[in-house]
Amino acid sequence: MNTKFSENLKKLRKENNLSQEQLAEELGVSRQAISKWESATAYPEMDKIIALCDKFNVNIDNLLHNDIKEVKKEEESNKKLNNALDDFLKFITDTVNMFSNMNFKSKVKCLFEQAIIILVLYIVSNIIISAISSNLFKIFPDKISVIFSQAFDSILAILCFVASLIIVVHVFKTRYLDYYNEIKKEKNLNNEKTTSNEDENKSELKKEDKIIIRDPKHSEYRFINGLFKAIVIIFKFFLLWFAFSVAGTLVGIFACFIISFMFYKTGMFFIGLILASLSSGIVATAILILILNFVFNRKTDKKKLILSIVGGIIVFGMSCGLIFRGALNFEVTTNDNSLLEKQTIELAMTDNTFFHDNNITYVSSDIDNIKVEYKLNKYCHLSPVDNNTNGVHLWTRCDKPITMLRETIKLINNKRLVPINSEIEDIVVYANQENIDKMNTNKENYNTEHTIINEYEEEINELKRENEELKEELNSIEYDD
Repeated sequence: MNTKFSENLKKLRKENNLSQEQLAEELGVSRQAISKWESATAYPEMDKIIALCDKFNVNIDNLLHNDIKEVKKEEESNKKLNNALDDFLKFITDTVNMFSNMNFKSKVKCLFEQAIIILVLYIVSNIIISAISSNLFKIFPDKISVIFSQAFDSILAILCFVASLIIVVHVFKTRYLDYYNEIKKEKNLNNEKTTSNEDENKSELKKEDKIIIRDPKHSEYRFINGLFKAIVIIFKFFLLWFAFSVAGTLVGIFACFIISFMFYKTGMFFIGLILASLSSGIVATAILILILNFVFNRKTDKKKLILSIVGGIIVFGMSCGLIFRGALNFEVTTNDNSLLEKQTIELAMTDNTFFHDNNITYVSSDIDNIKVEYKLNKYCHLSPVDNNTNGVHLWTRCDKPITMLRETIKLINNKRLVPINSEIEDIVVYANQENIDKMNTNKENYNTEHTIINEYEEEINELKRENEELKEELNSIEYDD
């Protein structure tokens, strides 16, 4: 006879707190039949075996051939593992559903609270690790202490991480997920009460209102709530300052929009400028509205603003392409002689006269004074020349910015790019040979004198540094004594 069956039957009956009479009554057999099955002197028919399997929730093979106790343990272990996996997946699902149904403020507040808790736990964990590790291995030699300390720190860090993770998850589940599930149940009950029939429900479906987690009826962490409000106020303050800069940028963009009409003859380049100004203005305006609505707690039509920003960025990219395509038609000229005009000044020759500029051509001439010819932008002129012992410097000034701007606009409209600068070109100095030699000698003397002065200044600075170092050494010796 199969002894496994008899042993399993006895175990299952006792686990379910059934007597032989009760089990016999349920199966429709006598008590003696049950006794014979358990003592392995008789064997039940197939329909009774199937009834026993249904009664005790086991399969035929395990009932007849396996140790039912071990089978039960294995089933319970698998059941616990499956339950743990189901709980983990449910936790993730509930978290995703909760965040998708929360309003923006509640999302930020939830994340901020978790960040504060994580920061506090991180600080506490570091304090615990440093306090224990620094005192635990002092009795050992240094090398051994370092090895044990590092290993212990790693183990303790892992334990602190696991403990912190459990705390964070528990707080999050208690304060948010459980609260969300309560609200969800209340909403479902209210919907069931107010629903009259399925047809009305289908025709009157509405979006669910966003859930406000931690409303005034429920408890809050006052410290975290106050800290969150303070950070929001500071953040809004900086956003407000940023809004002023955006507003200033917006003014500049619209100014560029007006100025771009001055280049109407450039074709694609002009169209690109217009589109770039308009698209930039739309993006800046959308950002400004978004910031002001957030700062002053106003409702924002997010779809329109996002579409405006995305559309503005797309148009700006297209306009940059048009500007680049139009710029390829421009002619680049390094210099335009039509903008240069020849100018002349006369200087009296003195014993100390010389010119600092190196790109000067000296021409011998039968004149007593000095005549200087040069080419300069026609919108600029030479500053008053100071002929003294320090030599002559030729400085230029451009006092007609409006005229220069008009000339620049005219060149761009003609699709020409010409650098308009105030540099003096083709400087020619006319003087007799004696004065030319004298000017060259004065320049050499000046350069030699300044070279010597620079060398002395370097030596003086070196001596000063050595003096400071000696003072520091003396002060350190006195301090040690």
